[in-house]
Amino acid sequence: MILLVGGEKGGVGKTTLATHLGVLRKRAGRSVVLLDTDAQGTASQWADFRKELGDEVVQFPCLSARGTKVNVELKELARHYQDVVVDCGGADSPEFRSGLLAADMLLLPLRPGSFDFWTLAKLGEVLDMVEGLNPGLHSAVALTQVPATAYERARREISAIMAELPRFRLLQIMIVFRAAFGHAATSGRIVTEIERRDPKACSEVSLLHDELFGRAGEEA
Repeated sequence: MILLVGGEKGGVGKTTLATHLGVLRKRAGRSVVLLDTDAQGTASQWADFRKELGDEVVQFPCLSARGTKVNVELKELARHYQDVVVDCGGADSPEFRSGLLAADMLLLPLRPGSFDFWTLAKLGEVLDMVEGLNPGLHSAVALTQVPATAYERARREISAIMAELPRFRLLQIMIVFRAAFGHAATSGRIVTEIERRDPKACSEVSLLHDELFGRAGEEA
């Protein structure tokens, strides 16, 4: 499966989700590669930290690609790896549009707040243009960085808006804003690998993985 984690908004946790899902796919017994197409190179930096950990953690390659030929790179990688996880930048970039031409699944992380939600309307227009070239592309929305005190309100708000946007599948699990994610990122780990684990953070990313991939993900 080619999973593209992207969207128009920056700072919504795209790299966090991409790196966590990459590790969890590897732990599931899949051959995995992480592709960093973001000019900021945050995923590549995380991967460099991870390499220094050696055998303490499961390892998998992280590559970089830029420009309008990302789709070509993705199709080639898919010949050699069961799962390709792509970390795209927070913009409607050439890399993002090119990646959509090859992806099996687009994962859109969004923070609570109507300003983020309304970016889905514009993304829907982009997907309309891609549909004829990649009819097998599916899209899902994951609510991220949710304040623990506003969990139920966030669910109600996004559920109401998503009802008007049937193109996108809203994932049931939401990722709450937790310090554990920041601690993990700066060491090249994911939340299940840090010394002082947050059980809730660990549960959320595991449930996100299972909901996103499920049986179809295992067979892809």
